[in-house]
Amino acid sequence: MISKRLPVMFLMAVVMTACLTPAAQAADHAPVDVVFMTTPFGTHMYSVGAAAEQVFKKAGSWVQAKHQETPGAMYMYRYMVQNREKMTSGKVPYTVVVGSPTMVGFLAEGRKPFDKTPWPTVKALVPIPAVMGLYATFNPDIKSMGALAGKRVCTGERSRPFQGILLDKPLFGGMGIYDKIKWSPLGAVGCKDALLNGSVDAIPLRFMGLIALNDDGVFVTPKCAGGPATMEIINSGRSLHFIPMTEQQLGITKKIPGALVQRPIIFKKGAFEGLNQDIMGRAGPNGFLCDASLPDAIVKEIVRVWNAHRADFATYDAMLGFMPRTPYPVGAEPNEVHPAVVEAMQEMGLPIPKMK
Repeated sequence: MISKRLPVMFLMAVVMTACLTPAAQAADHAPVDVVFMTTPFGTHMYSVGAAAEQVFKKAGSWVQAKHQETPGAMYMYRYMVQNREKMTSGKVPYTVVVGSPTMVGFLAEGRKPFDKTPWPTVKALVPIPAVMGLYATFNPDIKSMGALAGKRVCTGERSRPFQGILLDKPLFGGMGIYDKIKWSPLGAVGCKDALLNGSVDAIPLRFMGLIALNDDGVFVTPKCAGGPATMEIINSGRSLHFIPMTEQQLGITKKIPGALVQRPIIFKKGAFEGLNQDIMGRAGPNGFLCDASLPDAIVKEIVRVWNAHRADFATYDAMLGFMPRTPYPVGAEPNEVHPAVVEAMQEMGLPIPKMK
């Protein structure tokens, strides 16, 4: 009688162990504060940090996310470099910072503008909605990127190189027309006004959206939303033309030493209001970055919560409904990812996205 019941009892024990709630599993870990540093209030990166604090609390995680607003990227990365040893010794909480996988090379190698604060142990951690872009014009004769030679093209302010020259020079320089363009570094709002009043011929439009990889390893976005300046242009009532990029043009950026790599992304028809066909633009995957010294257990718990509670982020900010459907930092090269992220993915039986 006993021998017959043992297998059943053993099976029940296995099932009960597998069904332990996150709260019960968390009892095995002492609570640990982890600071999620972001950009200032009003940015989508601020929203994801504020949401993370609430999501981890709701999840009952032993990782206690603490959101901290900062002045911006340079502050965050300098803090990580200056406080790395204090984190590993327990003098300050472990910290993760918002950023982009495309910036890992800049930070690790100390490329400008990070030459004074190189961070060789930086790693990608988890993703957030991606920033993506298209060029637009009211001029129907501008049908290709090459046609922008000799034209007045708007760009980011000089003080924001990752939205200006670090995007423009590799792309248009690789096409051989960077010096033939009349640049207007006015920023998002200034560019919007300049296009509407006819001061420039074309501007980059910025969107945030859902990013995924198709079977060919190319990024696609089925749904995205423009920022205020972008939406004002789209809703201006004027006939707006989107200028397609090509995979070859964007691929040039991968071949330029030290350049900011720009990933091709296919905006699917209907991805945003007014888009009546598939068109290729560029993608800037985003996420949180961490130091290689961040303990594996913390990394795995962050990845677990990011996966299991993905939908909860959108309850804080609707834009966060564009979270990638994977907790892997989409857009990062394998050597740029914290190794424990890969282990967590394998333990959860989740595939690792394969980029082209």
